[in-house]
Amino acid sequence: MSCCFSKKLFSRRSHREDRYKVEEANGEPKPAEATGEAPKYSWDRREKTNPEDYTVKDVKDKTVRKVGKDGGPLEIDNCQDATIIFLHTSSQVMIDNCSRCTIVLGPCQGSVFLRDSSNCTIFTPCQQLRTRDCKSIRIGILCPTEPIIENSSDIRFFHLAMRYPQLKDQMHSVGLRPFTNHINSVHDFTPAAPNGKGNFLIFSDNINLSSGQEEILKVNTVILKPSPADFIPRFSEIKDNDPTYAYICGKSEPVDELGDSAIELLHCVYKAKMEVMSSYDVEVKTVDPKLISFAGNAERVIILELSGDLLKLEYDMDMGVIQQDEMEQFQKLLIHLNSKKSG
Repeated sequence: MSCCFSKKLFSRRSHREDRYKVEEANGEPKPAEATGEAPKYSWDRREKTNPEDYTVKDVKDKTVRKVGKDGGPLEIDNCQDATIIFLHTSSQVMIDNCSRCTIVLGPCQGSVFLRDSSNCTIFTPCQQLRTRDCKSIRIGILCPTEPIIENSSDIRFFHLAMRYPQLKDQMHSVGLRPFTNHINSVHDFTPAAPNGKGNFLIFSDNINLSSGQEEILKVNTVILKPSPADFIPRFSEIKDNDPTYAYICGKSEPVDELGDSAIELLHCVYKAKMEVMSSYDVEVKTVDPKLISFAGNAERVIILELSGDLLKLEYDMDMGVIQQDEMEQFQKLLIHLNSKKSG
């Protein structure tokens, strides 16, 4: 039996590789036979990743500010009685076998995984958070998806309240919005204990650290104390039966345009000595138009629930306030948004 093969079949691979050959400045590939070197392709020019840039391991009884690079996967493993600070963006974070640690993370574009750890305090803005086989963990978190815990107990969630110089720009770069936080929608895969006690609690206030621990973070540019410069809302525990709902409207893109306007509004709120009780960042197209008719033709709305004297609020940009005759329909919107937060 004989077989016929096309010459094109044999040459296909070499032609494909030719497309990825690295060209010289004049646009022509340098012949390998002229240099005695093997051909170079585009994947040969990729920046090599050094695992040490994204690894913190076996740290005991000291403070480590990890100087790495943005965008890589961070691994923190087997640390005790340590303070670990990583003020870069990351693609994902793995925290394993840590105890009695304070860990401060820059924005994570993916998931933060916390496993086999105990008695730690974590500060993290991230797209998703998961814990497994953990106990007695405090987590200051900003997360647009529901945090997930599994086989874990005494997990305490707090609204993220921190700042450092690069944080705002870093959050924009990974798509995190400061006015969207779903810590109220924790999903627990582990059944409650026989006595009915749950495995997690959610607090509306902020994590309190010792003055010594706060000073360590401050020396490393991380501020936890409230300030008029905050851009992540600090929610108050105050109860107000007649709150004010202020909102601003705009386009969905660019994300930071309306977000920056909302941050400016937030600063005016703090200047007026008003309290923020909750916030919502809403894409109008995801909501029944009847519930959000006050937004008009806007693509996106950011809402602040406020307590205090509205007359003291001075804001130079366009801002709306929900009026009494709009409140019935607006309450239906809040029920819808809160049901999304609570899963």
